[in-house]
Order: sequence, then structure tokens, then C-alpha cells
Amino acid sequence: MTGSFIAAHLVVGTILLYFGGDFVVKGASHIARLFGISRMVVGLTVVAFGTSLPELVVSLVAATSGKEAIAIGNIIGSNIANVGLIIGLTCSFFLISIKGKRFLKDLNIMMVASVLFIVLIFDGNVERWEGVVLFSGIVTYTIYRLYTGKKDTDAHEKFGSVGLNVGFLAFGILGLYFGSNIFVEGAVSLARSLGITEIVIGMTIVAYGTSLPELATSLVAAFRKQGDISLGNIIGSNLFNLMAVIGPVAIISPLTADRALLSFELPVMIAFSLALYPLVKVSGTVSRKYASVLLMGYLSFIISFFVI
Repeated sequence: MTGSFIAAHLVVGTILLYFGGDFVVKGASHIARLFGISRMVVGLTVVAFGTSLPELVVSLVAATSGKEAIAIGNIIGSNIANVGLIIGLTCSFFLISIKGKRFLKDLNIMMVASVLFIVLIFDGNVERWEGVVLFSGIVTYTIYRLYTGKKDTDAHEKFGSVGLNVGFLAFGILGLYFGSNIFVEGAVSLARSLGITEIVIGMTIVAYGTSLPELATSLVAAFRKQGDISLGNIIGSNLFNLMAVIGPVAIISPLTADRALLSFELPVMIAFSLALYPLVKVSGTVSRKYASVLLMGYLSFIISFFVI
């Protein structure tokens, strides 16, 4: 595959992933609001699941194609990008206000899932039964959050019909499916042409591509002064990546993980996850200086792959 074809695959795949994720988020979040689910919980669950669909589809396609390094790297890289790149970029450009204390319980659950993920891959494998454990955990969390998040929807808000939003969902899922196949093919070809390992490609280019829906959602939410959705989307998305992506993928195709990840990449993922705790103590505007530190930390992480 020539350079122009590789670039075309990456660009077309990214575009399909972006618009696919956008349609899924629009349809899913509107349906949730039509049924009276609070905006905060929509961000933590429905929107987070929608923006994590690219990671799910890409990881599933990669794993079933024998490219497990991309599947694992995609999740670790996406969780790092969600905090360092997306929170860093969003809060650097926009002065957003949040009520962070409401997210403490969800962040604690996300940290437990992160530690559990490390424990499960410590032996170098994620078995089918371990995937069941992860997936059962996210199902339980989602039911609990939706049950506790019911509220009356604002009568002045209009979200369209259920049928229209189901259509958005269907078109979005199709876009994610075809976009993921094209993107993975281009990413693997790029890795081979540059002599870069698939795990690095998974943590950089693939992770960035599959994080585009989170980036778009957080930027739009920040622009509309809905800071809680920006933060909720990231915490929820990281949680869904670990449990609703790795879980089903391992159930369908048990994963083999390089234990070398325990020495650098996974500790970095934990460090960026811990970096969310200062934000859940905020009841007001997020510091642009802190956001800049997160962004610089992410850029340093990416650069380290190419200079070390």
C-alpha cells in the first residue's frame, strides 16, 4: 500500500469514525433525554458509551484480525488521550465551570476499573471469563446510574422523535463499522512502512482517531457552557473503554497483552487518571494552567515513543 493510499485510509476512516460517533451521541443522548434522564447522567453513560463505540469497534476488528497489540494499545492510549489531550485542550481554550464533587463516586469507580484492568493483564492475557467480569461490571454501573439519574426533562427542550433518533443511531453505527475497518487497515500499513510497532501505532494514531468523538463532544459542551458534560463524558468514556470495550472484545476473542506495558504505558494511564481528582474538587471554573499541564504531559508522552 502506497503512502497516498495509507493517508487516504486514515483520513476516510477518521471522518467516518467522527461522524459515526457524532450521530450515535446525538441519537442516544436525545433518546435518553426524551425518557427523562438527567444531563449529567447522560454524559456519564449514554454519551460516554456512544463516544466509546469507535474504540469498541476498532479494538474488536483489530483483535479478531490477530492484531491484539492495536486493540490493547488503543484502549490505553485513548484513556490517556481523553484526560491529557481532551481535558487539557478543552479547558485551555474554554473557561468551563463544573460541579466536580458530583463526579467523585464515578471517578472512584473508574479508578477501581483501571486497577482491575492491570490485575487482569498481569499474566499477559485477558481470558473470556475475565471479559465477562468486566462487562458485567459496566452493565451494573449503567443500570445503577440510569436508575438514580431520572429527572423531569425540561418541557422547553426539543429532542425530536424516538424514531428519528433511532435512525441517527443506525447511521452512526454503520459509519463506525466501516470507518474502523478502513482506519485499522491504514494504521497497520503505516506501522509496517515506518517500522513502528503496532502497540505504538495503537497508542498514538489509532487512539487519537477513536478519541475524536470525545474531543468533539467535550469541545461542543464547553462552548455551550455545559462543563459537567465535558467532564462526565471523559470519566464515563474511560470507564466504558476499560469495561464495555475490553470486556466484550475478550469474550469474543481472548486477548494477549505484552507485560512490558506494566513498566511504562499502564503507569502513565494511572497517573493521568489520578490527575482527574483535582478537577472533582472544583466547584467553579477549571484552571487553564492545570489544563495546560495536562496537555503538555500528553504531548510529552507521545514524543517519548519516538525519541526514546
